[in-house]
Amino acid sequence: MAGVGKCMGIMTAAGFAFGAGATYYAKTKQGKAIMQQLETTAKNGKIPIGGMTKDGKMWDGEVTVDEAKKNLNKASKIMSLVTGAAAAIGTAFIAGVTLMLRGKVR
Repeated sequence: MAGVGKCMGIMTAAGFAFGAGATYYAKTKQGKAIMQQLETTAKNGKIPIGGMTKDGKMWDGEVTVDEAKKNLNKASKIMSLVTGAAAAIGTAFIAGVTLMLRGKVR
């Protein structure tokens, strides 16, 4: 039974590492492209933002380039952790089913 637990642990860790790593890599490349675009549209180090509230009123605002970069990095980290957890769960499920079908788990 220790072999099954060891196999499941290794596969789960590998699934988490690969899922989180691949997502973080993709998101940082995407974030760099977004930051290049934002830096070209920034005026005096500020990026104009705005939108519409739930009651239909328009609002205007601005955010600094550094703050936008920090927000993109935070979003990249959160997304990579969520994707890594989902990949770990999926990999553990597949490894468990594979071991069960091979008759290693009773």
